[in-house]
Amino acid sequence: MRNAILAAIDFFHPPFKKIISLHNFRYLATGGSTLLLGILSYYFAYFFIFKTEAVNFGIIVLQRETASLLVDYAVAIPTSFLLNKYVIFTHSELKGRVQLFRFLNLQFINILANYVLLKFLLELLRDYPTLSMLSRVLVSVLMAIFSYLYQHYFTFSVKKIGSKKEKKN
Repeated sequence: MRNAILAAIDFFHPPFKKIISLHNFRYLATGGSTLLLGILSYYFAYFFIFKTEAVNFGIIVLQRETASLLVDYAVAIPTSFLLNKYVIFTHSELKGRVQLFRFLNLQFINILANYVLLKFLLELLRDYPTLSMLSRVLVSVLMAIFSYLYQHYFTFSVKKIGSKKEKKN
């Protein structure tokens, strides 16, 4: 499956190879796909599943956009972790449980930041439904940039050859 995903992504890389490395292109492709999947999940939940402004889950009542965001994350988080672990950052020497813990930590940060930013923009743009949906996209792009840096340098970090620690030995 990994090889099929990489072959599909790599097919589109040649026009971009002068401006972006293959690794970063792969990350953008899988991250973009996960982002699109999340946005579509949010859209579907917002317009087709949750038809009232308040969604009653029995033990808690959430606003429509918050409930839709939960659906988004229930779909996007597992997909993103699997793609990052098994397709993009396969050279990481960290144990899977450490990667998962760090990844879930990042997702917690993302959920809080997404919630705050999205809530702010939705309240600001409440009278403009199209702009409200675009605010979801804007927040997602900002969080994607942060996520890449976090994952690349922390969650799935790879020991660099010739690092200071190795030079001392």
